[in-house]
Amino acid sequence: MKLCVSSDIVTRRKDGSPLPFRETLVFLKDAGFEEIDHGFETPVLLREDWEEDFAGKMRDAEAEGVRFRYAHLPFDYPGPDSPYGWEEFRLASVRAVKLAVRAGVDCAAIHPRTAMTRDYDAGRERAAALDFLAFYRDEAAKAGLTLALENMRGPGRSAPKEIRRFGTETADLISLADELGIGVCWDTGHANISGQDQEKSLLLIGKRLRMVHINDNFAEGDVHIAPFLGNTDWAGVARGLKGAGYRGSLNLEVGCGRRPEPLRADYARYMASSARLLASMIEEA
Repeated sequence: MKLCVSSDIVTRRKDGSPLPFRETLVFLKDAGFEEIDHGFETPVLLREDWEEDFAGKMRDAEAEGVRFRYAHLPFDYPGPDSPYGWEEFRLASVRAVKLAVRAGVDCAAIHPRTAMTRDYDAGRERAAALDFLAFYRDEAAKAGLTLALENMRGPGRSAPKEIRRFGTETADLISLADELGIGVCWDTGHANISGQDQEKSLLLIGKRLRMVHINDNFAEGDVHIAPFLGNTDWAGVARGLKGAGYRGSLNLEVGCGRRPEPLRADYARYMASSARLLASMIEEA
């Protein structure tokens, strides 16, 4: 399996100044990765130079021999204090779809825009998610981009049981993806927080599985640490991916930005090593 990692694995220097994209690519290559999952952000996509900015990233990736394998459509939804509204957010999302196709990505993940609530009504939440996602499904279909609906995280295993969120249960995820006619992106960290049986869930998803977000945690917060550092059932993940017939890349959604700068390179190499171990576990499962 190819090793892929989020394009924001490291984006800033110790002093907080931005790291040029090409230096990020060199960093992840040195760690052992060969592909990226590009995360699109609304403010960048609303700039006047949005196309030129991404064209420069594509040139950098070609020069470094790094492939744009996956993408993540924007999920920085407008809030009361956002400098943009829903019309601008949708424009940014359409631009992200176009750029993803231009970069030749295999698949782009999308969130269903659900929230944790005590006033949970599955039918209402499902209808709202379908209403939200239909626009993006249609735009992706017109552009020729494959979409994958990502499973969401719950509030954590120690949170009150009445707090729930649509999109955490595998059956709901499959039903929603099937009605939209799109694939599934399985986030191992979200699944661990939500208490899903990863092997069983992946087997149920089966051929719908288009991409993965590999990360670990302790079943409480979405901390995005490298595999084998939390309490995720990685043996179950391996069996599930093998049983589902997954043929994509092992895509780590983990960054180094919160690590001390002297430790970042070592941590990134550990990330790649953990992915290689998981790949061997899948092969042997």
